Amino acid sequence: MKQKMFRLSALIGILIFAFIIYKIGPMEIWNNISRISLANFFILVGLRVLYWLLRSLSWKAVVETFECNISFLNLFKARMAGHAVSQLTPTAQLGSEATRIYMANCSNKKISVASVIIDKTIEFLVVVVFTFIGVTMTLYRISLPQDLKLMFIAGLLISASVVLFFIVKQQRGMLGWILDIFAKIRIKPKFIEKNREKIIETDQYISEFYRKHPGGFIKTFLLYSLLILLWSAEIHIGLVYIGVTDISFINSFLITVLGNLAFIFPVVPGSLGVYEATYIGLFALFGMSAGAALTLV
Repeated sequence: MKQKMFRLSALIGILIFAFIIYKIGPMEIWNNISRISLANFFILVGLRVLYWLLRSLSWKAVVETFECNISFLNLFKARMAGHAVSQLTPTAQLGSEATRIYMANCSNKKISVASVIIDKTIEFLVVVVFTFIGVTMTLYRISLPQDLKLMFIAGLLISASVVLFFIVKQQRGMLGWILDIFAKIRIKPKFIEKNREKIIETDQYISEFYRKHPGGFIKTFLLYSLLILLWSAEIHIGLVYIGVTDISFINSFLITVLGNLAFIFPVVPGSLGVYEATYIGLFALFGMSAGAALTLV
């Protein structure tokens, strides 16, 4: 059944992607791509490599608060392998975490688990904060229907509430809280019962990070904030290279942060089709062509 669902979701993504290319026209996309010189192409590749190096550095800022010596190169390899897995599974941005935990070369796997949970939580927090800024700026700059405004605001409030809830729970013992819920509804999976002590110890590592390492939290938050700005610059430069020269950096920033809306649909592997459709909608919002959107993606 899982294999059938995976194949179905992949097929849906491929069909959406193919339909988008058909409607826009392959020649328009190719004409846009052909404007990128070889030198500009390598600049874009360099920016993308820098993006992944910075993401790995953000994770390292969490890891180095624990007594576990993991090299930056190891974290980078684990991050890239995790990303590859997430692109092949219908789990949006969460498919990579198990791979990261497995590949993080730390003798204490409980620290690996704790670091990934903390890292992902802070990343989500930064995304919510910047998306909130982006939506606020968009509502101020662009006239939108009232229903769409309310949908944006409601989505942000829900997302912010969920992230803040998990941060508070992590400070007090989130995994223990989940175990208590399982116990109350009389669900006792063998894996959880067998590893209960390890789960509780992992919980203590997570709680300790928030209580004893506020500097690590701030550093990670700032690094992920810098990552958003780097991503915005990459988007802006990419648009200029394909011929969209009349776009401001502010609009590139808004496209970047609002593009995160594509990842809330953990259905299609790599968000194929959904990601492209989201960008096309955003480009239409800012008065730009669907061809430029798909070329950028």
